[in-house]
Amino acid sequence: MAKTLGALLDDFGEFHTWLVQSQNALWVLHAVSRARVLDHLGDEPMAMEALADKAGLKTDMLRRVMTFLASQEVVKIDGEDRVSHTARSRAFQARQEAVRWLNVNFPAGLKLDEALRTGVAAFEHHYGQPLFDYLSERPVIADEFGRLMSSITSGIEAFIFSNHAFKPFTRAVDIGGSHGQLMSRLLTEYPSAMGVIFDLPGTAAQAEKNLAASPLKERIEIIGGDFFKAVPAGGDLYLMKQILHDWGDEECVTILKNIRAAIAQGGRLAIIDFILPETPTPHPGYALDINMLCLLAGGRERRLSEFEEIFSKAGFALDRVTENPNGQSLLEAVAV
Repeated sequence: MAKTLGALLDDFGEFHTWLVQSQNALWVLHAVSRARVLDHLGDEPMAMEALADKAGLKTDMLRRVMTFLASQEVVKIDGEDRVSHTARSRAFQARQEAVRWLNVNFPAGLKLDEALRTGVAAFEHHYGQPLFDYLSERPVIADEFGRLMSSITSGIEAFIFSNHAFKPFTRAVDIGGSHGQLMSRLLTEYPSAMGVIFDLPGTAAQAEKNLAASPLKERIEIIGGDFFKAVPAGGDLYLMKQILHDWGDEECVTILKNIRAAIAQGGRLAIIDFILPETPTPHPGYALDINMLCLLAGGRERRLSEFEEIFSKAGFALDRVTENPNGQSLLEAVAV
């Protein structure tokens, strides 16, 4: 397990080294990602000068950046100044959205102190408007954010579909289903079921494009709307992946009540989110809780007891939990 912040602070020299390394690594990964340097590398080693030329970068400066990545065992540089991919650089290349989003996310977090004083999200302090309003006016950034969410979904899927068996269902509704990755995996695993992706109209339009060539397209209905007003009716499995953590308790109860009104008899609700420990112990959910504190005024990660409380207020009862100690867990609830 990585050292906690407290353990690092036991030795300020070690803490400072970690701080500088983390800062510089993020700078480098962000620059390489934004310049799409790795996308210009093929299967064969490429001369540094040729790579710089393809990326439109200065050769000497790029060499220093790539040397840093080679020292960190991300890429390889041979004795002829040629750069090669590794399995690690390929893995990063496939999920570069995680650091591209820092361009938007990180500056907002520097206003966390103002958020603590005012109760207004740090993101809104920095950009002058809430996160989702900001994204709705910037379709390119919104699409990048959607790809990041899809990338995160890949990691969650591996755990969920290896460790959780859904009860029989015929029509699944993914509330806030984004570009459709989770639904696609669900319907692949459960070939007799149909699915509905429900999200804001702009996101739903992106899902239509994303799934246009999918062999699952005929089994998926895509609907745009507002889950604070109503959700598609008649599903016997309603899923929400990292949706409730965007909102405060009151808003969560409103969303869940709309699902309660729409769900078929005997239907089930599946929530995919971090479950925080009941008492503070090292857990990856706490870092995301701070991220939500910066991005959204009501956004938060929750303890199991807090989920049970909002379920109860909306007419659901927790039935079972598939807990993931290293990531998002799955909570299943039933209507009462």
